[in-house]
Amino acid sequence: MRRLSADPHVLLAVAIVLAAVIAEALSQARAGLIVAPSIAFLAIQIVAGLWRRPGRSGNFDTARLLLAQGAVLWMSIGSGDPSTLPLAALLLPIIAMAAAIGARQVLVVGGATAVAAIALYSVPGVTTPTIQIGLVQRGVALGATAVVLAVGTRRTVGMLERAIAHAQAASRALRRRSQQMAAVEDAGRLLAAEGPKAAGLDAVTQLLVDRFGYRYVSIYTRDGDLMRLRAQRGYAEVIETFDGSIGVVGRVMRTGETALVPDVQIDDDYRAASPDVRSEVSVPLRAGDAVIGVLNVESGQDAPPLDVGDRDTLVLIGDRVAGALALATEREALRERADLFTRLAAFGSAINASLDPDTAYTGIVRSIATALETDIVALVMRDPASGDDRIAAINGGDGRYVGVRIPPGEGMAGRAIAERRVVSEPALARTAFPSTLQKARNVDVLAAAAVPLVHEDVVVGALSVCRFDLGRPYTPLELEALPLIASQVSLALSNVALHTRVADAAIRDPLTGLWNRRHLEVACARLFAARARFDPDDRHPVAAILFDLDHFGSFNKRYGHMVGDAVLRTFGSILARRLRSSDIVARYGGEEFVAILDGASVDEAHRVADEVRRELEASRVTGSGGEELRATVSAGCASLGPAVASLEALLEIADVALQMAKRGGRNQVVAA
Repeated sequence: MRRLSADPHVLLAVAIVLAAVIAEALSQARAGLIVAPSIAFLAIQIVAGLWRRPGRSGNFDTARLLLAQGAVLWMSIGSGDPSTLPLAALLLPIIAMAAAIGARQVLVVGGATAVAAIALYSVPGVTTPTIQIGLVQRGVALGATAVVLAVGTRRTVGMLERAIAHAQAASRALRRRSQQMAAVEDAGRLLAAEGPKAAGLDAVTQLLVDRFGYRYVSIYTRDGDLMRLRAQRGYAEVIETFDGSIGVVGRVMRTGETALVPDVQIDDDYRAASPDVRSEVSVPLRAGDAVIGVLNVESGQDAPPLDVGDRDTLVLIGDRVAGALALATEREALRERADLFTRLAAFGSAINASLDPDTAYTGIVRSIATALETDIVALVMRDPASGDDRIAAINGGDGRYVGVRIPPGEGMAGRAIAERRVVSEPALARTAFPSTLQKARNVDVLAAAAVPLVHEDVVVGALSVCRFDLGRPYTPLELEALPLIASQVSLALSNVALHTRVADAAIRDPLTGLWNRRHLEVACARLFAARARFDPDDRHPVAAILFDLDHFGSFNKRYGHMVGDAVLRTFGSILARRLRSSDIVARYGGEEFVAILDGASVDEAHRVADEVRRELEASRVTGSGGEELRATVSAGCASLGPAVASLEALLEIADVALQMAKRGGRNQVVAA
């Protein structure tokens, strides 16, 4: 009953039969000629309604309409009574129903109805004109009404169908938009939970497969000059990288524009990862103006080609992925920056831990190696006297090259000093090393950088840093930090130099630059204490020389203290040049000087003292009047015997020898 009550043909048959029965009851026709066919017609429509199954063609509906049309025609003329002719008006709802079903049905049924209506009224009117007045006009009117009803109903139904189709399309678009936004939100939640790491990107690719049914999905992110695959679904074989020169992904990487390729077979850039691919959408992942990745989706041959709707969906999801990638990049950059500046803070404390030059230099290069996580650090310093740039300390490199000169403009340190800026090379070959370091024990190619050391707008040296791993060149952040490191190092070196000058001022003679008596006593105390720890037979020899400028008091009175000071400076420079750096040379007081020669015999001391005497004798000092003056010196030498246990005792012996030299005529050397 539910099926029959929903069948329009059955409902129409019931209405027609009911109208026919009522009309017959009011007419003089024989009941059997209308009622019986009506019941038969209704029974046929009921059977057809029960037999009908979904999916049957429109021909079945047309046949049922024609059956209804035939039944109405029979009811109108089958009794032979002209009073039943008005039942032909029941053809009009049949036409309306045909128009509602389709254009083909309205043409067949409507045309047949118009012809039947005209014939139905015209034939009786023509054959019996005396008793059927106006029947022809009624038939024409009924036929015209049928045509107008058919056309009007079809147009109205067509408009309704188009309105319904538009509403359905709008509903589908709304559902698709809702699906898109839900997918975008889900992608955002996944990336928020997992981050743009492998797990998060993998979850996004799975979402696109599950939610939209995409077969092939891949996400690439930038790795230097390449796009490297980070996540994928559907591919048996994958393209791991794109360099921007090939593929639709490469084109998107170059141009930064979204690509919709409905047919990959006609795109010259396409490179296949699967032969089953039919179409492709490739979306750039942007962070500002930079392309940091690509979201790529491809459809198979058995699926519809990707269209503008797919492109718009993927653009929305791509924006979320790009945002997550950019945010992660910024977070990582902030973490790296915070970590670096934490290390720099510790570095600042470490490099100021010592004011001793040797300890400070070693601490500086070691602290820089820790702060920048680098393999080699070299501190290059400029010698104020000569202007040469020399390596003062090395951490992690070939320590044999400490003290080696760096020629101007050579190597990273030379370039940094010459250009007064940070310089870097991701791959520095040995051929680009300074000429003085070509044989250093290092790898042949390094990632390197250097920064000049500037104090009060004067270049005082440079820092060079190197890494063995070429895959870890110095980042922009690290290069940005190098000037900060250099400024702290410059300040630390300035403090060390200032401390050294202050310390030297306390233990050096300001006129000659030699050690003073205070330093002589401290140094000799350490020397004697160290020597005392050895057995007498194992003790190395120590000699002393006591110098005294001849008649220096008279020289000062005659020529003036300025000239006297010039003589003292000349003699001090001779001593500094002639004696070894390991020897202790000091101004003992006035015109007296002492040299302690560790490891030298008295004969060796005598030879050195005589060389000094002869050089002073050959030297000339310009007087206040421009005349050339000369000075001489006497010297006494002594060696450290078993009984000598102090500097004073050793100098007493040397003084005896000096007095002998003076009594012997001065300008000579005597050994005691």
